[in-house]
Amino acid sequence: MTSISERMEPAAAKLHPLSPHVGAVMRGLHIGSKTNPEVLTLIRAALADHLVLFIKGQDLTPEALRDFTANFGPPFYHHSDQGVIRAPGVPEVLEMRKEPDGERLFGGACWHADVTFRKPAGYLSVLHARTIPPLGGDTGFSSTIAAFEALSPGFQSILRGLQAVHSYDGPGRPDREGETAIHPVVRMHPDTGREGLYLNRMFVTRFDGMTAAESAPLLDFLDQHMTRPEFTCRHRWEEGDVALWDNRFTLHYPINDFTGHFRLLIRCTAMETEFDAVPDRA
Repeated sequence: MTSISERMEPAAAKLHPLSPHVGAVMRGLHIGSKTNPEVLTLIRAALADHLVLFIKGQDLTPEALRDFTANFGPPFYHHSDQGVIRAPGVPEVLEMRKEPDGERLFGGACWHADVTFRKPAGYLSVLHARTIPPLGGDTGFSSTIAAFEALSPGFQSILRGLQAVHSYDGPGRPDREGETAIHPVVRMHPDTGREGLYLNRMFVTRFDGMTAAESAPLLDFLDQHMTRPEFTCRHRWEEGDVALWDNRFTLHYPINDFTGHFRLLIRCTAMETEFDAVPDRA
């Protein structure tokens, strides 16, 4: 059986999978503030198949990035915090900026998904490479669908009955008011019907109804399991790349190995809506 994206691929677009479970490179497309509806349909279909897409050769202003992202849901406005830099005049777009002498990389602490501390949560993140180092600064991506499907049926059944607490300040800190949400540990993709794990160690503090100490061993196991190499791909950035990933069924990890070089990427995240939020398993 052909995949969704294979059935819908227009003649100009070329799709090259990066790994068996996650990631594909798309060439021959142009995106921007007023993206062709046919192109948006193709992107949605390819995301259902591959979860992460890398569209080559783009040149987007922050305004164009915001408007493109809005095709997939309401753009997220990030609250003020250390390291959060908004694009001038476009507060929905963040500058993922690292100076040559900087040590901290925003989002580089661990594997995670974006904006899981809200409900509705973050759906699609769109990240555009403006200036990249000559070497290093790759980003890893993992399929939590592949990770879930590799577990035993008995363990899958246990996980389906759990919910997890996601809070912005993360493990070891009190839940932040207004930035804390409870989500099912297993969620079902609305287009493919496949199930994936919905956990990450940046924001998940515990399982609902359990203490942090009781939750820690299982969270540690799942974190290591979800990021096994066979469930991942690794992207080496080129200027002009646009990455799109489904935060509901992926984790990502920006690699901080380029000290001494400047890097700038801009990011906007579309939120789930009441119409497209991933349903709990029936």
